[in-house]
Amino acid sequence: MADNGTDLSQGNNSKVNNHFEEHSMAFYKVMQRYIPIVIINLLIIIIMSYFISPLSKVSTISVEGNEAVYDQQIIEESGIRSNDSILELMRQKERTAENIVQNLPQVSESSVEVSGFNDVIIQIKEHNTVAYIAQDNSYLRVLENGTVLDEEYNVSIGNQPVLTKFEEGEVLDQMIEELSKVDRPILNLISEIELVTDRENPLFIRVYMNNGNRVLSLIPTFSEKIPYYPQMVKAVNGKKGVFDMEAGVYFTPFVDEQTEESGLNEDEREALEEFNE
Repeated sequence: MADNGTDLSQGNNSKVNNHFEEHSMAFYKVMQRYIPIVIINLLIIIIMSYFISPLSKVSTISVEGNEAVYDQQIIEESGIRSNDSILELMRQKERTAENIVQNLPQVSESSVEVSGFNDVIIQIKEHNTVAYIAQDNSYLRVLENGTVLDEEYNVSIGNQPVLTKFEEGEVLDQMIEELSKVDRPILNLISEIELVTDRENPLFIRVYMNNGNRVLSLIPTFSEKIPYYPQMVKAVNGKKGVFDMEAGVYFTPFVDEQTEESGLNEDEREALEEFNE
C-alpha cells in the first residue's frame, strides 16, 4: 500500500511539472510575439516625442572664426533660423556652408555643426585683407584672392598699406599677388604704395614706409626684395632716405626728410653691396 501512495505522489508531481512547463512555453511564445511590437511602439513614441519637443528645433546660432564679417551677416546668409528642424539642417548643412561662401566674398571657408542637442555653430575662415585702394575720399578693402570689396570706408582699418593710383585690372592683380607673398610683419611697415605713372615701365612703384623712408621697386620683384628692408635700414645705420630696389639695391639719404642727396660712407656702402649679389 505504501508503494502505491508513493507512485501516486510522483505521478501528481510529474503532472504539475508538465503543466508548468507548458504554461512557461506558452508565455515565452506570447512574449516572443509581442515584445518586438512593444519595442516598436516605444520607439515610435520616443521619436514622436522628440519631434514635438524643443530638442528637435534649432535653439541658438553662434559664429566662430570671423573678424571682419559681422555675425548677423553670416547668420542671414546661412538661412538658418531659430526653431528650424535640426534634422533638416543636418541634411542641408553642406549646401548651407556653400551658400555662405558664395554670398560673402570675404569668407573663404565655412562649416555648420550641431553642438549638444540643438545648438548650431557656424565656423568661418576669412580671406585676409592685404591692402586698401584709395578712391576719392574713401577706401576699398582688397582681399588676398584679388577681390576688391564694394563697401567704402572713410579711413583704412588696421596696418595694411594703402594703394594709390591703381585701378582694377592686371597691374592691380599683380600687386595683390605680390602682397599676398609678403609676411605680415613686413606689410605692417608699409604705409602706402603708389603706382608711378610717369615712368616708361608701367609696373614701377614708390613705397612709403611708416618710418619715413621710401622704397623704389618693380611689382614683379617686390615680394622677393622687400623682406630685406629691415636689414637694409640697419646697414645704413638707420639713416632716412630712398632705397632703390629696381635694379640691385642703392640708397640715397635725405637732406631734410624730403630732399635726396647722394653719399654714404664706405662702411654703409659696403653693407649694402651684399644685397646686390
